[in-house]
Amino acid sequence: MYQNPLEHDRIEVKEATKLTADEMLVVYKQENNAVERRLLYGPAVFVPTAHEWLHEFNWHGVDSNDKTRWIPAAHKFHKLSTIPGQMYYNVREVRTNDDVTMRVKLMMFYQLTSADKMLNMTHDPIADFINAVCSDVIAFASQMSYSEFHKETHQLSNLKTYPQLCQRAQRIGYQFTNVVYRGYHASDQFQALQDNAIHTRTKRHLDAEIQEEVAKLEGFKLKKEMERTTQRQAIESAQFAQRQELDKKRQLLQLKQEERQHEAKLKRSAKEREALVTIETAEKQQEVQLLSALRDLGVDMTQYLVSQQPAKISDELQLTREHRRDPIST
Repeated sequence: MYQNPLEHDRIEVKEATKLTADEMLVVYKQENNAVERRLLYGPAVFVPTAHEWLHEFNWHGVDSNDKTRWIPAAHKFHKLSTIPGQMYYNVREVRTNDDVTMRVKLMMFYQLTSADKMLNMTHDPIADFINAVCSDVIAFASQMSYSEFHKETHQLSNLKTYPQLCQRAQRIGYQFTNVVYRGYHASDQFQALQDNAIHTRTKRHLDAEIQEEVAKLEGFKLKKEMERTTQRQAIESAQFAQRQELDKKRQLLQLKQEERQHEAKLKRSAKEREALVTIETAEKQQEVQLLSALRDLGVDMTQYLVSQQPAKISDELQLTREHRRDPIST
């Protein structure tokens, strides 16, 4: 462009503003006596006309030496990010109702929902966030003692604990998606006392766990010993029952053997008696036959029988002597 002194006061060459897909510009334009505002979203390359200028944001910025400390008017920029953001912040001088002062560490996640509402309702959203979260944390801690605060710190990761923060963010066109509690830090002296107390509680807890494990081990040993005793008693009972069963079977077998022996003895005695009766019957028959034969021959039976008596008596005496010498064979 040629600088015509009749038309131009000055001509300056500047870089065009380049926008990515997650960035936007707030552009103002003056026509006549009116000023218009428009939002330019990326990706784009913006070159202003003679009557256009960009909105400059002037927000709290992070201290280069401490990411949890924010400095007023330290962050100046033109391109506004539209993607979700996060910030670290430590709420200082938080006091419980028993006068314990501490520093609560937080990490907050937020997202821009309405740029127009943000431009109309605030000049520095970060300052609004800091003031609101400080109010919520101080109100939360002031209602409880230090020991109660220590037990309820998990609630600091719940968005319901930050009603002022959520309401203020919604009012200025933002939304908080999450707040993460990162711990707390009391004074050095109190922290030393707290560390000692934590050490003592941890030691007691570990001792209790050790004692519990020892008790569990002793209980386990006792249980196993009882199981072994029960198994041993069951084995002994089974062995005793088996011995009784064997004794019973042995006795039954012995009784059966004795019964068979007695029956065999009775059978032998009956056979012996039958044999004696048979012998006697045969002898008598022979004697009768002999007498009948002698009678047929005309022998005087009376004299014969009388003559046979001494011999018979002698035979009976002989049998008696033999019986005394050998009663079994006789």
